[in-house]
Amino acid sequence: MKENEITSFDRKLNKFLQAKCLIPGGLGLWEAYFRKICTAWGEINDEIRPQHIIFSADNGCNIEGYVGYNYEVTQKQSRNMLLGRSSATQFCNFNNIPYEVVDVGIASDDGIGVDCKIAKGTKNILTHPAMTEDEFNSAFQAGYERVQHYVEQGINLFSFGEMGLGNTTTSACVLSALIGADSTETVGPGSWPDKPDLMKRKIDFVRSVLDKHKASIVADSEAERVRKIVAHVGGFDIAAILGAMLACVDFKKPFVIDGFITAVAAACAVHMNARITDYALPSHHSREKGTELALAEVGITQDMVPIQAQMSMGEGTGAILMVQMLKTTQYMFVNVGTFADLMKL
Repeated sequence: MKENEITSFDRKLNKFLQAKCLIPGGLGLWEAYFRKICTAWGEINDEIRPQHIIFSADNGCNIEGYVGYNYEVTQKQSRNMLLGRSSATQFCNFNNIPYEVVDVGIASDDGIGVDCKIAKGTKNILTHPAMTEDEFNSAFQAGYERVQHYVEQGINLFSFGEMGLGNTTTSACVLSALIGADSTETVGPGSWPDKPDLMKRKIDFVRSVLDKHKASIVADSEAERVRKIVAHVGGFDIAAILGAMLACVDFKKPFVIDGFITAVAAACAVHMNARITDYALPSHHSREKGTELALAEVGITQDMVPIQAQMSMGEGTGAILMVQMLKTTQYMFVNVGTFADLMKL
């Protein structure tokens, strides 16, 4: 939206809200996010039509046993999500929010869910780049095209989740490389028990990975630097979410960030397109240590995050709860009576 269009639409939105029987600012963040969603659309829609997309992929560092648990959990949980039996999909089913599982790199012979499999997991980032340039492009494009597919069906709000053992490790690597933070600032327990010896092992792993790849993740442009970072030390899920978020900007559709992994993808996205901040909505403040740093890259501070629940489940659990609250408040703002009607009573 051009600057003069923003000014014109802001006047329209202000007039719309001023007519309502509401205390100005009385709904705090919900008014702010109603405004943000409508401004992203460029219009006031009667309802939110959401789509939740879960990108699943395995990570080489986990497959080779360097971090995390049995990598086969990724494919089993992805199948479980297809059956609607996971936490995130139960949230979706109860709240009538459609979802899909997109396989961009599960270590299985068959495609699980929407088959966009790039490879059977990335390579071990301790010894190799996670993926080739072509593989990065394929994962990025898969995410972009899933958003485009649903935009063509009338979806106007997206939320993103992920599934893949080892992806808090790859996310910590990506975030540290992106902003120059030490691994002690970006590494959290993920699905590990929060024990000092395990945390030290994970911190040392991330530090070793960054040291190995530091000469390979420099570039003349910031967009190319981000691509190299994700390709060298990230995962297929991060690359796909990155593509999906940038598609949301192109198609003028707001999206909801879930936890640490999607926040890191958003941090990468804003380094490629600053307009990401106009479309990104936070949901919850994950207990993963690097979340606050990742969200800060998108201009989101802790007081702007509605759900403070110490969650770290993944799959988009927090994002789905946020979507339901946004649907509720959108309905209220559109349908609440006007002050003029109130005075007629």
